[in-house]
Amino acid sequence: MSKILTLAMMAFAIHGAAWGQGANNYPTRPITVIVPMSAGGTADLLARNLAPLLTEKLGQSVVVDNRVGANGAIGEEIFSRAKPDGYTLMIESTSIATNPWMSTLSYDPRKAFIPTIQIAAVPLVLVVNNNVNAQTAKEFIALAKEKPGKMNYASWGNGSIGQFAGEIFKISTKTDIAHVPYKSTAQALSDTLAGQVDAMFPTLPLVLQQLGAGKIGALALASATRSPLAPNIPTMAEVGVPGVEVETWFGIFLPTGTPESIVNKINQTTQAILNTPSFRANLEKQGFRVIGGSQADFNKYYLAEITRYGNIVKEANLKAND
Repeated sequence: MSKILTLAMMAFAIHGAAWGQGANNYPTRPITVIVPMSAGGTADLLARNLAPLLTEKLGQSVVVDNRVGANGAIGEEIFSRAKPDGYTLMIESTSIATNPWMSTLSYDPRKAFIPTIQIAAVPLVLVVNNNVNAQTAKEFIALAKEKPGKMNYASWGNGSIGQFAGEIFKISTKTDIAHVPYKSTAQALSDTLAGQVDAMFPTLPLVLQQLGAGKIGALALASATRSPLAPNIPTMAEVGVPGVEVETWFGIFLPTGTPESIVNKINQTTQAILNTPSFRANLEKQGFRVIGGSQADFNKYYLAEITRYGNIVKEANLKAND
């Protein structure tokens, strides 16, 4: 064997041993969590709830870094270039499953990321402003059928889960309701409350205060079960619209190539936090359904969600940047 080959093999062995030792000792320095949504949003809220507890359990600072834009695609693209060493995580929402169909990406989210653990989910709810003459989902559907293309709904952007909820509802009810995209959830909700648009599919926690004050009406929950936070709101299935189950879910991702031991440590550490009664109760009080589970569980669900939303894009004939 040549001297050069021997030295190369020795260097490879030393590098591999050092990498393995680094993974086993992980973490030894601060960790960054990229959140591709704005500060104050639901994903950011989860990240900032988790960060101090991850810091405590991992023994290193966990810092949230908001990278906003393009329905999360900007933050995802930045994350796709992160080193697979466990020192950059990402907490992302359902947007990661819709973006491949609604944006031109420089990465394939099915290959670039490891879905590490699903954290929680919140249901979406069909709401209408007080000027809409509909007290129930059936009445709203009847109005939409009487005025094809005249009724409309707001979302927080093309490709957002709010748009997909609206399109799934339209497919299921065979109605023609126009989509009005906004640049933010706050703008969409503001114009819905003001009567500029008829309806919206926000997350339930976002509108609980307005519902309680009677500023907006809730017609049906896009969930398999009713929410304990709003037990009087029926599910879509209960009002005769089966199949409209749309949640905004959130999970932790790692870059592909991250050592399995690090993936397992992040999964197990986060699961321990989710199992903490006080943390779990706090999330549930805010309207979240806590999930957790194995990396394999989340991977299976994640890939199925990407496929699901791709099928919806085809069925609803959605186009990027409509």
